[in-house]
Amino acid sequence: MKKKILSIVLVLMLAIVPMIVSGCGPKDEGGNTIRFWGYGDATAKEAYTAMVNAYNAGQGKTDGVTVSFSSKPESGYISLIEQSATSKTGPDVYFAWDRLFKKWTAADMTVNLTDYVNADIEAGNVDLTKIWDSTVSRFRYNKELNMSGEDEAIYGLPIDTSPTALFYNKTALADRGVTVISVATEDMEAWNKNEIADNYGKKKSDFPELSSINVPAKGFFRDDAYTRFEGETWREPSAGTVMVFNDQIAMNWDEIEDIGFLMTNSKNSSKKPTTDYGYYTEWWFNYGWAVGGDCVVDMSGNGSWAYSHGDWSENYIVNEGKTYTGVITGKVYQAGETIEFLDKINCKVGDEITPDNKGGYLVNGVALGSANGGISNSSATRQEVLDKVADGTLTTLPSIREAFTRFCRLAGQSGSDLNICPYPSSFSTTSSIQYFTSGKVAMIVERGYQIAVVDEYVGDRFDWAVAPLPVYKVYNEPSSELVSTYGDKADAYNTSVLKEGKIAGHSESTALVIRERSTKKDASWKFIRWMIGEEAQAIKASYGFIPNQVDQVDGFYEALDPNGVRNLEAFVEAAAYETPGDWWYMVDRDWIDVWASPLNSSVRNGNLTLEEYFNTYISSGNSTVRSYGNWDNNLNLVTAG
Repeated sequence: MKKKILSIVLVLMLAIVPMIVSGCGPKDEGGNTIRFWGYGDATAKEAYTAMVNAYNAGQGKTDGVTVSFSSKPESGYISLIEQSATSKTGPDVYFAWDRLFKKWTAADMTVNLTDYVNADIEAGNVDLTKIWDSTVSRFRYNKELNMSGEDEAIYGLPIDTSPTALFYNKTALADRGVTVISVATEDMEAWNKNEIADNYGKKKSDFPELSSINVPAKGFFRDDAYTRFEGETWREPSAGTVMVFNDQIAMNWDEIEDIGFLMTNSKNSSKKPTTDYGYYTEWWFNYGWAVGGDCVVDMSGNGSWAYSHGDWSENYIVNEGKTYTGVITGKVYQAGETIEFLDKINCKVGDEITPDNKGGYLVNGVALGSANGGISNSSATRQEVLDKVADGTLTTLPSIREAFTRFCRLAGQSGSDLNICPYPSSFSTTSSIQYFTSGKVAMIVERGYQIAVVDEYVGDRFDWAVAPLPVYKVYNEPSSELVSTYGDKADAYNTSVLKEGKIAGHSESTALVIRERSTKKDASWKFIRWMIGEEAQAIKASYGFIPNQVDQVDGFYEALDPNGVRNLEAFVEAAAYETPGDWWYMVDRDWIDVWASPLNSSVRNGNLTLEEYFNTYISSGNSTVRSYGNWDNNLNLVTAG
């Protein structure tokens, strides 16, 4: 997804004349007490109460401001905020989820904070560089154009972040014969020589089963001849096979499927795991974004949206030590970045691009390449890109269609479906996180705010920890040296990478905003300025929440992992690169329900094939996102960046 998001101009009909900080809004009234509304569980309420009390006792006295905090039930929070939009008695400061931020801002429910922010940056009172950049940027917005970008106005500042990572059941892995270690890639050689301990204080000599093994730098390793390939039937490890899970190294898609099979009870016969399923993820983001794809694509640069899970065109990533300048956008792509749609597709400025409802595109009414078994041909790709692939600047990655297919096949029982992931319908009487805490699923992708929940629900029943999300990674053929050393086991020991996607996943964030109808905007800003700063965030971290800035993460570790046995660093590392989910792209999320509902209710429950899904929902998805964009407003022609 581009950093600049254009979608519907229609939402502006919801808005009245924009009211900015110095403009037409209600005039600041006297008095020094402001109302702050939030939500959350008992721990969150306790944390925010402590933060407010600290402000009132300290900086608030200097500011001449007193804050009254009210914690609202999360179930009714949205309606309360929307009902208070025109009220004289609503909050002055309130929480705005990133998924609702655009809707509320477009409807003139939040104050433009840009002037406040810039003035306090200049005065040295605010330092946005200390806050996760991936969270600050999502609360910038141009209401007139419905555009989000680095240069747009600021309507909120993040009070938190909740990235995703992989929770895993240590005890269940051990029961299945898997040795768990925690060693970074660059430390594997020293660890194999028994020179250093891993992050859990364990040296290689502490694991007798590894004495004759030179453990490779992989997320999941099996010391046998088996490596899973597309279409190959999974094989159980033979007796005596050494298996190692390393929670410092991201698994590739083959490895997460392999351990998913290993930990799915029905797939094993000789030695069954204690878990029913091996792996569960609710979100496709980690798969699609890893290869540079997305669920929507801007075909023109002007907000001409197409639904793109069925897009069969290949993606491209910049290789280490290289850069690439986009022909259309002019963007200079750095190593590890993927090429945006307009810079990879065979088009020029002034062309009209439209979707063909089959996963492809038309340029000026002519089909752009052709699909062959879901794989694109070279005529769809800009020649300059192909030239850079040939000279080693770029590497080809799978299409979003391939990545989305890989994600979807985790559940289901027919054809190429793996059935290592529970159906979404399995959660009718429980939540997905309870599937993990009850011991039914060995690994689950979840958000950081679930850490305390997992800790409480699991208790002493089993050990758990956290690992990075899987990545797209393909290995080279093993070297002759590896073949000579390991024979038919060479693939298992091979770590030479042929191609690798970007590290990707989603986070959620909540901003503090000022209600447009507030009569105490200046006082409200002083409170927000303090709440996003170091003192307040240190308090929040001490209650076990990931703070909005990296300088305060030690308090988070001390609160939830004082003995360092859970690798919570995986969440903090993810906070630096993870971006908002697809619900943030448009002003509302109605467009998502059109394709997500049948995806989760039919495809992922085994009632609809993915091909049937594409045949129906690419078309309806395109029709829906068209209503948010500029197909019909003379803005559907390709423009330069």
